[in-house]
Amino acid sequence: MEPTRGGYATDTLDALAAELRAVRAAGEEPVVVLHAGALPDWVIAHHGWLDPDVLAGWSCYVDRVAQRVGTQVRWWAPIRGPLEEASWYDGDARAALRVLLDAHAAAYLHLHRTVGFGGRPPAIGTIATWARWTADTLRGRAEVALRERLGPDAWVGVLASGKLAPPFALVGELPNGTPALDFVGVDWAGVVTLPGEAQVGDDDAARDHTLQRLGGLGKPIFLTSGERPAGVGVRWVG
Repeated sequence: MEPTRGGYATDTLDALAAELRAVRAAGEEPVVVLHAGALPDWVIAHHGWLDPDVLAGWSCYVDRVAQRVGTQVRWWAPIRGPLEEASWYDGDARAALRVLLDAHAAAYLHLHRTVGFGGRPPAIGTIATWARWTADTLRGRAEVALRERLGPDAWVGVLASGKLAPPFALVGELPNGTPALDFVGVDWAGVVTLPGEAQVGDDDAARDHTLQRLGGLGKPIFLTSGERPAGVGVRWVG
């Protein structure tokens, strides 16, 4: 979308608009993800999400995409897989995740100023990967502990409340000072052994427990993998 700072690829934006029209013509409801892990090279060269100017550039990007395709979109997910992305920063994972929280909150604020498909207000949510991690080695157990501490429950809890909490900060609020979550997207990874992230199988009980817990937020739940569990009000997204 933005191969150089402030330089947008109009053909890519036009292609996105055409794809959204095709999706709607097929009777489907699009969910647009603004960032799914692939940062532009020029952002990576400036320390990625740890660049002090990254949030200003991100907000401009959100506005530009919304201006081009916003009237075709009802559901937005600013960032998919924030926890996995933050883990790329090793010792700075918590700092990166804190910036990603601010980026989501900024997108929430900007997108709610726009008009969505059919003149309805847009809904902004998050897509996170829920998994049950296991490990046999000391390094693996340390990684399990880090992922649990910076896990999706902590991420979603902050977005749903608008209040910062450990491990992100002892006290404080998101930039907009209010909750920044209209729905929750669940990408279920099953049971994963660390290190190496080898998937060792599904765990229906752990998955169902996760969905029941998220149901307490009172937000719509979208599943991006797996099947609809009995007794849980979710919408499956292929």
